[in-house]
Amino acid sequence: MMIDKEKIKIYTNANKDAWNEAMPKHRLIAKEKLDELFLQKGFVIQDDENILNIFKKYGIENKNIAHLCCNNGSELLSLKNMNAGKCLGFDISNEAINEATERARKSQINCEFVCCDVFDIESKYYNLFDIVYITIGALGWLPDLKAFFHIVSKLLKEKGIVIIHELHPFTEILPFDGDENNLNTKDFIKIIEPYFRNGPIVENDGIDYIGKTKYNAKTTYWFAHSLSDIINGIVSNDLKIKEFIESPKDISTVHKSIENMNFSLPLSMIFVCEKY
Repeated sequence: MMIDKEKIKIYTNANKDAWNEAMPKHRLIAKEKLDELFLQKGFVIQDDENILNIFKKYGIENKNIAHLCCNNGSELLSLKNMNAGKCLGFDISNEAINEATERARKSQINCEFVCCDVFDIESKYYNLFDIVYITIGALGWLPDLKAFFHIVSKLLKEKGIVIIHELHPFTEILPFDGDENNLNTKDFIKIIEPYFRNGPIVENDGIDYIGKTKYNAKTTYWFAHSLSDIINGIVSNDLKIKEFIESPKDISTVHKSIENMNFSLPLSMIFVCEKY
């Protein structure tokens, strides 16, 4: 689905406001702990064996890495602790970038963070990166995946790779943890949402997925992209898929109950794509 630039900006500006509202709530729960962890030499937050194997297979040592939609910077700081080269994070939220920058300074980990809409990344960053890294929860905030992967391709050097570690689109049809009306850990899971959607999911419930507080929140726009949306966004931008890995491991904070039911449903995925 192609969306004009003006419409993209309406969605992303609204989501920026919502994230700036939510990040202070996240910090109340997580900031102090994360600060302490990153004071430990070489700390790495990634614990999914699948993504760690990808890092090992393709190598990140001395590689220049851009993390798009980097949030509070913890994943990029971890890559730097794994001996990556130049590490640069981009996020639309001022609050997220300020936290990431402060954590990098406190822990003396050499990462740089830039506050901007990923659709507006400046051309001075083009052709600089060996790896573009995209992690959980990023794609759903992006209205137009073809436009997004156009930026991804521009950032990469020739033969550079993009690594995507994300929720599987299948999870969009499933209930969240705590939804007892639709989740029975002994018998079944209900399909509660459609897989194919023509527009964004509009919500005002807040996005404090860490503290899980409810508040009269600013409006958010979430895009439940199908697997074909993601694949078409990738391959239409001079990127070829080298690997696609599906996993029953929940890498979110909302589907752990389903993972524990051992139904072997696809809850997360990894793409590795190369620029040609």
